Amino acid sequence: MSLQRMSPRVLPADGQRAPVYPNGRNPRALAWLVTAVALLPAFLAVADGRGGFRLVMGALAVTILTIGISLHRMFGAIEPRVVRVDEDAAGLRFAPPAAATLPMFAVAVALLLPGIAQLVVDTQGLPTMSGGIVSRAPYALGILGLVTLAVQLWRVRVPAGLELTTERLRGIRGSAGVDWRWEDLADVSVAAGPVAKLSLVPRGGAGRPVLAPMLALGSDPNEVAAIVRFYLERPAERVALAEGGVAAVRRVEDALRARR
Repeated sequence: MSLQRMSPRVLPADGQRAPVYPNGRNPRALAWLVTAVALLPAFLAVADGRGGFRLVMGALAVTILTIGISLHRMFGAIEPRVVRVDEDAAGLRFAPPAAATLPMFAVAVALLLPGIAQLVVDTQGLPTMSGGIVSRAPYALGILGLVTLAVQLWRVRVPAGLELTTERLRGIRGSAGVDWRWEDLADVSVAAGPVAKLSLVPRGGAGRPVLAPMLALGSDPNEVAAIVRFYLERPAERVALAEGGVAAVRRVEDALRARR
């Protein structure tokens, strides 16, 4: 998959935009904070003399560090006014980069590490801190890791991103997913909240709107909504979707520019 990063002009310069960052604030500071928290178990792993305790604390430090780095990578994929288009797709496919999808698998695997370390400590009888909560918490993290991994694997069945073809819309991994004909789509908009989400409303009240934030699309929902709306309201223009994603986005730009 080859992604083309674009900044299309499909919305008025003075138009209202929903923020793609939580409450309009760049969340990278949170990623750095989580990364810094890893220093505490890392220090305990070095300072304590008990082998079992050092093993569990070392595993916990790696887990927290992995989560912090993963968050940093995921938040880095959030860019206002940007869309990412799969140049290899037959239609127009808004696709998330690997930085938006793979980190959650890394987080799931990292959550398993403290549980594995605690299992080694228990089976080998290594010296560690006594206490029910202390000895059970690593296993709780391991169970959380297994659940997270199962959820991510289950979501793989739905195509990542959102693809528009002359006949259908399909994709949006992480939500209910869509595989609709254009006739099944009643409306498209941007749902505001902590973060902007693309909202696709099925025709005839067949179900709740399908929502997708930027991480699911790899693209600013404000831009995606404008492009999807263009092709929803102009069926004759959908032939441009067969020309590939970049050409389809350019077609929207040219048509909207001519109307202004």
